[in-house]
Amino acid sequence: MKGSSRRWIALAFGTALYLGAQPDASAAEFSFKVAHTNAPGEIQDQGVLQFKSRLEELTNGRATLENFPNGQLGAELPAVQSVLLGTVDMTVPGNAAFSNFVPHFRVFDFPFLFRDPAHFEGVVSGAVFEELRTAAAARGFRLLGIFNSGTRHIMTKSPVNSISDLKNKKIRTVQNPIHVEAFKAFGANATPLAYNELYGALQAGVVDGADAANTNYWAQKFYEVAPNWALVSCLIYTAPVVMSEKTFQDLPKDIQAALEKAGAESATWQRQLAVKSEGPLLEQIKAKGVQVTAPDREPFRKASEALYDKMLTKPEEKSLLATIQHAK
Repeated sequence: MKGSSRRWIALAFGTALYLGAQPDASAAEFSFKVAHTNAPGEIQDQGVLQFKSRLEELTNGRATLENFPNGQLGAELPAVQSVLLGTVDMTVPGNAAFSNFVPHFRVFDFPFLFRDPAHFEGVVSGAVFEELRTAAAARGFRLLGIFNSGTRHIMTKSPVNSISDLKNKKIRTVQNPIHVEAFKAFGANATPLAYNELYGALQAGVVDGADAANTNYWAQKFYEVAPNWALVSCLIYTAPVVMSEKTFQDLPKDIQAALEKAGAESATWQRQLAVKSEGPLLEQIKAKGVQVTAPDREPFRKASEALYDKMLTKPEEKSLLATIQHAK
């Protein structure tokens, strides 16, 4: 038998053992479908798998998650709607999509909100989380955790060495007014577009660039169509882990408790993973021949300042912003 055949058989046998060791979702008493748009192996996907593992441990296999990555069950906005309709049990949308349903979350869409990862961690694991959970419940959602989708930079077809290089460039943004206004403030021609259309839009020249984090720039191979990467660090992008409040309330108390515990623990684990992965991912990006630039961030920060007064008008939003800004 040739060596390659032996390796293939060994791999197939090992895979069979691995699959055989996994709890069968159909055998679990409670199985929850989770929809998200991250590719398999990306940091949000790994967070979902950690949630699944911890939930199974806490319930001795009575409850599990069925993971549907890469938009298999729809883009972010339809997935959130599906949670409310009960056709999807849980989703991990980008914050910009979710804030269309729960306006309290809008505050996380503002650029340069967090001073550093430590400030971010203190905010999402403290009193702000409890306030957001209350706001989500009022809109029909149970907030189980908040993932870190990575620090956002800017990918483009031509290099960005300063904020002036964005002038009149067509930059794809998330379909959210705060993101649109932020890139307008940076001088760009902000172009809202669904995430699953971005690669093709860059390839066809429909847009000149977009913002992204190291994780999805690498995993989605955006470097193939936008080989310039400007380290602006304009946003630590969040992703709430949510399910229907009605679905949650219909569950036995012990399953509710397990979901909340597994959600909180997996979110902490995922956020730590996101921070640790930044450096190694950047090295992988550089190894692909991507031109990495480090424009002065201060002009971007100054351009963002007016957005806070312009876009945050309600007293409760301003109060939440103050709480975040003063958090240690």
